[in-house]
Amino acid sequence: MSTAAEYSAECRTPECDAEFSILDDRGAAESWMYAHMQRTGHNSFWQTHGHPVIISAPPGSILADHVVEHGRVAEPERCRW
Repeated sequence: MSTAAEYSAECRTPECDAEFSILDDRGAAESWMYAHMQRTGHNSFWQTHGHPVIISAPPGSILADHVVEHGRVAEPERCRW
């Protein structure tokens, strides 16, 4: 798994499919949105930022024993909150 953060932006103007994604460079994603606005006049974007997260249960907990017993899950369970 990559440890790089990902920054993405997509134009929300109807019928515009422009999008941009880059690893570890928030400034480049913001620059792309500004340049797209200058070129097209579009000024509505959806911006996302994501980064990998690895968690595990504290050693000795019931959950830790369960994880060791079953190994790594191929498909993560969906949270229903």
